Amino acid sequence: MHEELPGYWEKAELEVPGAGAELVIDYYNKRIKVMEFTGPFEALSGNLEALAEAEDMGKIIVYTPPEKRNEPKACGYVEEGIIRRYYSGKDCHIFANYPDNSRGISFQKNKEDQILINCLRNKQKTGKKQQKKGNSRKKVIQRQQNEIISLPTGYLLRPAVQADASAMAALYRQGFQLYPAPLHMESYLLETMDSNVLYLLMEKRGEIVSLASAEMDIDNASAEITDCLTVLSERGNGLMKELIKALEEELSERNFLSSYTLCRASSPGINSAFASLGYTCTGRLVNNCRIGKGFEDMNIWSKLLK
Repeated sequence: MHEELPGYWEKAELEVPGAGAELVIDYYNKRIKVMEFTGPFEALSGNLEALAEAEDMGKIIVYTPPEKRNEPKACGYVEEGIIRRYYSGKDCHIFANYPDNSRGISFQKNKEDQILINCLRNKQKTGKKQQKKGNSRKKVIQRQQNEIISLPTGYLLRPAVQADASAMAALYRQGFQLYPAPLHMESYLLETMDSNVLYLLMEKRGEIVSLASAEMDIDNASAEITDCLTVLSERGNGLMKELIKALEEELSERNFLSSYTLCRASSPGINSAFASLGYTCTGRLVNNCRIGKGFEDMNIWSKLLK
């Protein structure tokens, strides 16, 4: 999580006798995220609910290492998913509580389940085709290496630089009516470029047509693939897959252990892209953030890089 940003979020600390927690109070997405807690979670639970009511927050999220996973559960929190190898090789269990009961209802569950089923079915078909094409492990490895970068003619994949920030902000502004981070602000993009976010973009004849980023947690050697956008006229050309592969390659070079993404559960294209690149769906966060036209469910996809 980046710097405090008025109107979006602020970091805070909650301290009670014998326990404490590092929080992100996320005003834009009306949620409280517990990034880390010490002491018994039971000692914090009541205070978190009181804070959520005072700040009009509809959801409380708790990032939990494996050894503490029973504590939120004992307080009535529901496990919504896992980010594989989030903590320097250890899994992160994500628990949720809904002070606003309606926030915990997934209104598009059947549609989102079917999208996921289709993604996994297509992934299995692709895997079978690959087995038929190459009878030896050597051939399969060679094929994968050749596919690391396979751009159509006329496209250029490169890292974003500060001079791109204005055009990137304009593109994000056009692509997302709502988004959980202020990507439409040039100042935000410039600041994150200088910190822990790696942006890659795809150009066609000098115009940016697709973007994605990796938000890097250097201490834990894990990274979130996020901010994925392709202009409408270029969707279906496989550009996002190439951006994600390039991000993975760079993360591997920097010795990151794992990558993950939280992608819109209602979007077939982006879910299919991650499924086809070897990511595993490890949960769904209900009404997790404001994106598109309102609160949306987000699927978790995880992958081990090393």
